[in-house]
Amino acid sequence: MTARQDLGFTFTCAINAPVDQVYNTIADRHAISTFFTDASSGPLTTGSTVDWRFGDLEIDVHVEEAVPNQRIVGNWPAAGRVGYRTTFTFTFQPNGDATTIHVSETGWRRDTPGIDSAFDQCSGWTHFFASLKARLEHDVDLKQFFIESEDQPQAHP
Repeated sequence: MTARQDLGFTFTCAINAPVDQVYNTIADRHAISTFFTDASSGPLTTGSTVDWRFGDLEIDVHVEEAVPNQRIVGNWPAAGRVGYRTTFTFTFQPNGDATTIHVSETGWRRDTPGIDSAFDQCSGWTHFFASLKARLEHDVDLKQFFIESEDQPQAHP
């Protein structure tokens, strides 16, 4: 019998901002709400559970590890309400005055709801990186341009 292989993916983005600024913009409860969430109940620190609010949707994020300017590992309910949690990992690599940031998310089951949830989540991370880049490089908030259809499953981020 073979072990079940969960689905996952990785996104990478270059941000023209120093690594400490990129890390803090994600980890700080006030900074993340300037480009991504509507509100955050606290900073992303090791062992914390933080509620991120997106309109009427509230998502609990459990932070397994937070190493400033290096890594954030957490888990949350999988997109589309499939009934289980997935794990995300941010890694930060300084490149002079710029930063390369990677986010990986794993844990979807290889069934139709899991595949749908994973694809749904991909759009969320695409929006996350576009919004982070717009905020840090151009001081623009793209949240107003991200509108989900009411007949589509609710994705997060």
